[in-house]
Amino acid sequence: MRINNVPIVFPTTAIDKGFALLPNVAAFASSIGRPLRIIHVLGQRYRSYAERQMASALEALPSGNGLVYELLKVEKKQYRAIFDEIAATTGGLLAMLPTRHNFINRLLAMMSDYEKFMIEGPLPLLALPRNGALPTSIGRILFPLDLSPRSDDSLEQAADFAKSVGAELHLLHVFGDDRLPPSETDMQARMAARSPRELYQIDKDHIQALAERARAHDVNVITTTAEGRAHNAILGYCNAEKIDLAIMATHGPRNSEDIWQGTTTARVIKHANIPVIAMRC
Repeated sequence: MRINNVPIVFPTTAIDKGFALLPNVAAFASSIGRPLRIIHVLGQRYRSYAERQMASALEALPSGNGLVYELLKVEKKQYRAIFDEIAATTGGLLAMLPTRHNFINRLLAMMSDYEKFMIEGPLPLLALPRNGALPTSIGRILFPLDLSPRSDDSLEQAADFAKSVGAELHLLHVFGDDRLPPSETDMQARMAARSPRELYQIDKDHIQALAERARAHDVNVITTTAEGRAHNAILGYCNAEKIDLAIMATHGPRNSEDIWQGTTTARVIKHANIPVIAMRC
């Protein structure tokens, strides 16, 4: 999945809750120099009204700010297929306002819409914050480190993204209960460790090596660690350090808690006040 040099893809029926965020998404796309592809999903009900709504919204978009956009109309039955086509051609960042279920609704639905896209969708997800506020300039980007080899490519892309917008890249690793499965860790080195201090040093060395890889992309990198549950630490860091955007590698559910309450990435998206790019790896 690519997040660099790809358009922002914004699907809407023009009568859904997220449609009001079109001006914000357009301004965000313009600010980071990305074209905007608006996917107008047409249903049988309220079709004429929806088309009028879309026409009015496009007329209201400001001109002369460098925004390049394309409107693509698709029938509802083509909704999912169009993402496969985009992924196979230009690629894109799928911008959507996630449905944030409460616990009871989650039990009934099992997964929120954005979790299904993260696990099954062909495009990386740009989850819009609940208040719809998107930055028009990005100074600080957070990439949480889970130390999984599968996340290495996501780190490289996050570093390139930070460079393209002139932002600092903050790398945060959280020590706590959200551990990787043994298959995704260097078990030989960890089993050879003779004390918790040596285990800690293994992780610190790994974090430093990843930071150097990111710096090789000519971007300013800040590394830090925290303790506790990963989603709480990530949200706390975003608030404390005034992070503008988070980029997260997501692996899908790993245990029963992830299934019932959501993965770390899903829980961050649910509560974040900033946009979150989720990349399946």
